[in-house]
Amino acid sequence: MKQQLLTMRRALEAPWAAAKAAGNTAEMQRLEAIAKDIDELRIDAALIGLAQLATEVTKIRARIDGHQANLDDLTGGPLSRIKQQIQDIFAQTAEEDVTAPPVAVTTRDAPVVAAPTPAAPAPTPGTPTPPPAHTGQLVLTDAHLIGLWRRSLFPIDDSRITVFGLRGCRPVDFSGTALAAGHEIVLTPVDYQVMKCTLGHWHPGKGLALFPGSTVPYGAVVASKRANNGVGVNQMGRGRYSRYVGGWHKRSEGPNGHWALRQECAITIQRTGDDTDFDLNDRWEVGRIAGDNIHCAFHMGVDGNPADAKFSSAGCQTVAGTLRKGVRGSELGPYKDFIAPFTDALGTQKETQYVLFGAEEAQMMIRTHCAGKTVLLRFGSFGPLVEDLQRALNLQGAHLKVDGDFGPGTFVAVTDFQTRSFGPSGDDGIVGPGTAAKLGLTLPSFDFDDAVRGGPGHTGPSGPPAGAGTSDNANLFPGAVPPVASPGTEIAFGAVTRAKHGQAFNDKVIAIAGRLKCDPNHLMAVMAFETGERFTPDVKNAAGSGATGLIQFMPKTAIGLGTTTAKLAQMSAIDQLDFVEAHFKSVVGSRAMPALSDVYMAVLLPSAVGILDSHVLFAKGTRAYDQNKGLDKNKNGKITKAEAAGKVQLKLELGMKNGRFG
Repeated sequence: MKQQLLTMRRALEAPWAAAKAAGNTAEMQRLEAIAKDIDELRIDAALIGLAQLATEVTKIRARIDGHQANLDDLTGGPLSRIKQQIQDIFAQTAEEDVTAPPVAVTTRDAPVVAAPTPAAPAPTPGTPTPPPAHTGQLVLTDAHLIGLWRRSLFPIDDSRITVFGLRGCRPVDFSGTALAAGHEIVLTPVDYQVMKCTLGHWHPGKGLALFPGSTVPYGAVVASKRANNGVGVNQMGRGRYSRYVGGWHKRSEGPNGHWALRQECAITIQRTGDDTDFDLNDRWEVGRIAGDNIHCAFHMGVDGNPADAKFSSAGCQTVAGTLRKGVRGSELGPYKDFIAPFTDALGTQKETQYVLFGAEEAQMMIRTHCAGKTVLLRFGSFGPLVEDLQRALNLQGAHLKVDGDFGPGTFVAVTDFQTRSFGPSGDDGIVGPGTAAKLGLTLPSFDFDDAVRGGPGHTGPSGPPAGAGTSDNANLFPGAVPPVASPGTEIAFGAVTRAKHGQAFNDKVIAIAGRLKCDPNHLMAVMAFETGERFTPDVKNAAGSGATGLIQFMPKTAIGLGTTTAKLAQMSAIDQLDFVEAHFKSVVGSRAMPALSDVYMAVLLPSAVGILDSHVLFAKGTRAYDQNKGLDKNKNGKITKAEAAGKVQLKLELGMKNGRFG
């Protein structure tokens, strides 16, 4: 019955989204009221008899279907009385966090220890000298976060909020902040007694928000587990953790606890059995181990000052604030705003990634843009450089799948190699220049300016292997190279173009896409959109602009390519593909175009290739907006890159259907 309630609850998401898109406020409110009743019934289920529960579920199902007649009013019935009982029973103060039972543990037999921060190497001739560090404010911005992500080869998801942590600094604004272009932080020593860290929201292109909290366990809990060799308490390692889902913390409490972000992925942790902090003598473990959720700290400090506040954690990441367990909506302080985007209300974000950095990394990115530094490979990195690392580790005796995903197996192989190479205090699981050199690898230099312009952020190969990652959005992997299709491979609209121009046309598109480092399906979708699915070399723009052909070459564009629109119109479609390729190369060079939106931008607005999909291309009040206002899907006076590519996306979906795909 509980599963039935959960299924019913999830079924409300799609009609609520449709009502929102249609502007039907009344229907949205009706569905929200039903969702609220389901949530209350899920809480009450433990106290309601099975027969009564079945009756209430039947009533709610009828309400979902829109049949209101002959139904009892739930607000005055037994549920309201039980709700009050629930509130009376479960209103209680916070208690210390306890980690979940171990699941699928991966660890080494012998205890191992963390590596010290390597000393900066002496500059070599020809190496750029970093700008000198300076005093003053540390203002963390969207650009700095892009730099931190790209330097570690982490995918950037610009479609939603990603949660991040900074260990060893706190926001200057203790109250928590809203999304903005930048916020000030201050470095603080890691403290196991009071909150000295920062957790944040980042929505690329829309800003970041910072909240005071802690990324380390509470000292009293650490001390209590020393006799058990540290089992039951942990400190999370730096890296990218792919999946945190809104849910109840703790598992044993369920709805009698509080809403948090639950760890649903592999993580790296340290355990200490020799003292009450985490240092160079503590062992690593990796896997779906500790139940390290992100939850309320249950403290805000004297006068709401988190810098003086303790916190409740045995390894979870915590955000300053208080609440009453079992009472939804009772959150106070920064945690209230932190958890708001991830509640189970209709229309909210249901999951996120969590990325943890050290404060010194953020400081370096702010002060010097990491000039003269290399990229780093660590837990959560993706791409060909990780493939190179995995091959090198296999030559040292590891048995890794070469997939470009720095996951648990690669982490264990790296720390094992570091221990053998640098001694028992030499493993941190992060591959920098020293570890790379020992493996016979050379890491490319990090390039901040290239990163914030939308490039890979380094001078070497980049991007994940085909099929890597946790999202269908190819643009999450900056610089990624889509897989190369073979001649004869079925593609979007392939059946249409084969009938018109023969298989030679399709094979040439596949070959061009391989050289352009884009998906042939994306190239076909763009040509379908530009030609109205005709795929003819002489099709002209209906508005009279003079644009002609497969990608609607403008007259000046054609001249720049050494031809004219008149000559293009006289070519065969297969011959005109040479000029399609020449145009793309002229505007994107050797950069990869992993996303459909980038392929389309190469035709519509080449300056937008590589920027975030949330970037505003045209704003109301400009001629460009007036010419393209039909693309403003939400009618907010702004046309984003994603909106501009929306109609091409529809073409792609159409081209993949039976009768066109082939």
